[in-house]
Order: sequence, then structure tokens, then C-alpha cells
Amino acid sequence: MLLCSVLGKLTLRTWVSLPLLFLCSAAGVAALLNVLLVQHVSFDQDLDLSAPLLFGSAAALTVLSANHVHWTSGWQRRLRFGYPLLMVVCALALDGLRIPVFAALAIGPAAAALLATLLVRAHRDRDAPECARA
Repeated sequence: MLLCSVLGKLTLRTWVSLPLLFLCSAAGVAALLNVLLVQHVSFDQDLDLSAPLLFGSAAALTVLSANHVHWTSGWQRRLRFGYPLLMVVCALALDGLRIPVFAALAIGPAAAALLATLLVRAHRDRDAPECARA
């Protein structure tokens, strides 16, 4: 069925960390590709990333996963709209990001592993009776 959810219920902390882990893991992938594809690589050089692309994708991830959070108070509901808006503002305000290749290679794999763990747990903990009927 098309109504089956991939994610289960997310905690507020998990929801806030999703786009941050995505940004760090995307930087790690870009740094790894840079190391593999550039002939004369130096680990003290900087990696140029597209801020509009990264923060725009993070904003989309934040908006699309917001329905999986159980919002309990007013400040959380304000965060539901303010946090993705912050990502959009970063996408529009920043032209590019310069990150050291070494830092991206150090942080990227850990962020990717945390992101994968978080998504697997959310998928495993889902309670989707509409999926059981399919």
C-alpha cells in the first residue's frame, strides 16, 4: 500500500539530529570522493560544498519527517516550523561551505553510521497496521 510509512515515531531529539547527521555524512561522502578522484590530493586542503543543495535537502528531510514526531507542547510545535525554516534560510543565505578534507573524513563516517542506526531503529519500531493488511 502507498500509505505504509517507512519511519516509525521519532523522538524530538532524533528529529532534530536527522538533518545534522545528513549534512555531516554528505560532507564525508564528498570528501571521500574527492580523495578517490583527485590525483594530487592534500589532506590540508579545503573541500568546497554547495550550501544551497545541502541545506535545501536537509530542510526537505526535516519537513518530510516532522509528521513522525509526537508534538506535545507549544514550543515543540513552534520548533516544527522554525527548524526547517532555519535550514531554508541557511540554504538561501550561504553560497558555499569550505570544510577541511581531513575534518570531513573524520566526521563523515561516524555521522553516516549514526544516521543509518537511527533510520534502522525508526523503521524497526514503526507500528503501521495499514502495512500489515497489505
